[in-house]
Amino acid sequence: THTPGPWKVSLKDDTVVVDANGAEVAMIDGDYNHPPTWPIMEANARLIAAAPDLLDALADMVSMYVRIAESGDCGFWDPEKDDEVIAARAAIAKARGEI
Repeated sequence: THTPGPWKVSLKDDTVVVDANGAEVAMIDGDYNHPPTWPIMEANARLIAAAPDLLDALADMVSMYVRIAESGDCGFWDPEKDDEVIAARAAIAKARGEI
């Protein structure tokens, strides 16, 4: 399992991601002497900081999507053959280290 969220970009360094206790989770490596790369480094830090929330949201959405399909309200539809459900489950498994 990963370090529990929430994660956020550090107030001290916007290329460092910290957990709720302020412990470092990730640091973006890059050329600090080349200012044009700073926005990319900062964007990468924001994306990493959002990872636990994105993972939880995606897992919840797939569960809801499958529950709706299984309820019969969508007519005949098999979520196990749905490309979006398959892709979402693969992303979740990748994030959890299952594949």
